Amino acid sequence: MSAAPSGSAPSGSAPLAPRRRDLLMVALVLLIGALGAGAVIMMRAASQYSGAVVHLQRAPVGCDTEFDFTGTGTFTFYVETAGRIGALRGDCPNTETAYERPSGSALPEVVLTLVDADGATVSLDRTSDASYDVGGFSGTSVRSLTISEPGSYVLSVSSEDTDFVISVGRDPKSNRDQLRLIGLVVAIAGLSIAGVVAVLGLRRRAAPPADGGGGAYGAAAAPPPAWAPVVYPPAPVQPGIGQPGTGLPAPTWEPPHPSG
Repeated sequence: MSAAPSGSAPSGSAPLAPRRRDLLMVALVLLIGALGAGAVIMMRAASQYSGAVVHLQRAPVGCDTEFDFTGTGTFTFYVETAGRIGALRGDCPNTETAYERPSGSALPEVVLTLVDADGATVSLDRTSDASYDVGGFSGTSVRSLTISEPGSYVLSVSSEDTDFVISVGRDPKSNRDQLRLIGLVVAIAGLSIAGVVAVLGLRRRAAPPADGGGGAYGAAAAPPPAWAPVVYPPAPVQPGIGQPGTGLPAPTWEPPHPSG
């Protein structure tokens, strides 16, 4: 006796329905959209990071530079060892020039003096946990200032070296990191949804029986036919002996008569 091959469908099983191509197309569109949206947000993050560095305020060595802080919060002072500076108001040296210190060299020694609009010296906090390196600009944080009200300040920069400037502003990486996180979340969410839709599209279920035919696995059995009692004709009644009108006539008996 031969055995049926392993994994073969049992006889009488229903054919499988085709895969859902519409769901597979939706999954493909979601996949492309998620990757595209994530890439666009990542590129936007890189562009915003570079733009934030370019727009930092800069003060060269040997100059008193006025800064207008239009917002509140924490501002960082960087020693920028590579980059370029444009023209500034007043007769300041070391402007409209590019600069770049040798790679790996120590930061130059510098003295920063900041005074407010009333001429009072403002204390700066030491910091060294921030840096940037993008678009030909490279800087390392050395001081920070937290202000509660917008205002004008004057920064004096003193140093024996002149191949650097002091750049001031908010951390240019803060918005970049937020956008990167948003892009990552968008990409992961889109990929997850696309994966679920693709799995649903790949599932193959049993096709419904055609024209109401039964016998397939999973199909509901047809209800049994309604029962009705069978009516038989009544049995014929046997007539009794001697009953008139039925069967043989009843016999008659007379006593014998004497002869003669």
